[in-house]
Amino acid sequence: MQITTVLSSVTIMAIIILFGTIIALTGKVTDESKQLLVMIIINVAVPAVILNGVFTTDINAELISKIVAIFVISIIFNAIGIGLGWISAILFGFRTMKAKKLAILAGLGNTGFIGIPVCITLFGPTGGLLAAIYDAGLDVIVFTLVTMLLKEEKLSLKSFKELVNIPIAAVIIGISTAIIGYEPPAVFKNLASILAGLAAPLAMLYIGLLIPAFFREKKKVPVRFVSVSLLMKLLIIPLILIAILQIIPVTNDLKLIALIQVSMPTFTLATVLFARYAKDEDTAVATTVYSTIFSLLTIPLIAFIGYSFL
Repeated sequence: MQITTVLSSVTIMAIIILFGTIIALTGKVTDESKQLLVMIIINVAVPAVILNGVFTTDINAELISKIVAIFVISIIFNAIGIGLGWISAILFGFRTMKAKKLAILAGLGNTGFIGIPVCITLFGPTGGLLAAIYDAGLDVIVFTLVTMLLKEEKLSLKSFKELVNIPIAAVIIGISTAIIGYEPPAVFKNLASILAGLAAPLAMLYIGLLIPAFFREKKKVPVRFVSVSLLMKLLIIPLILIAILQIIPVTNDLKLIALIQVSMPTFTLATVLFARYAKDEDTAVATTVYSTIFSLLTIPLIAFIGYSFL
């Protein structure tokens, strides 16, 4: 992975986000149309990225070991991220539910919506597949540790049921068919390849669509809370995890994929979770929007630092 490749990818991301912003400014974009775009990305484009990665990759013992390794790394790193976020919240004087919310916003990144498309751009179909496995690890943390923190309840069967979604199903189906040696028809391979190309541009367009509405509403933003969240998510936690990556005995490609994933902005699902469990959607929206904008600057920086040391 060359830094010029990262810079090129981030520049393209920024331009497509700008296109989405212009569309939102010049036309009427309804909540229903944005929700439709989200459904297409999550239920069509991202599963296609995963299946395309399986179809174009030789599933062997080495790749299976990488899949297991990146899944374990994801769970550990996301748990560490939440822990570091919680420590920072305490140090800056936040307590109880505010500390928990800051820990979640600072610790977890948009590894699916943005991370998978970025990784497939940088590392190809196999990179997209491994990024999807990393995102699956984040999902495990979200629907266990995160829901437990927000709900202040014990884990239940319902929490684990929420892990079942179309992208996860695509991972299971794709890897299972590859292991048994099933060769899908060429039409399905071509279809997966074409649909996979939708993931990155649609995700960036969606983010662009959100920006004008957010600033137009002029909602009061808790500056200190959001600032600490952004500092931890985009700089401090990635730098700490870069140090940890140096001593983890895994291949360099896994380190680079993990590096890109930990540099992602705050995950968009935080808005849904905070609205559902904490009755505080605005804080999550503000952190998500600002972190996405600033990540266009910090992703190349983290990539440069990581590339220099890994």
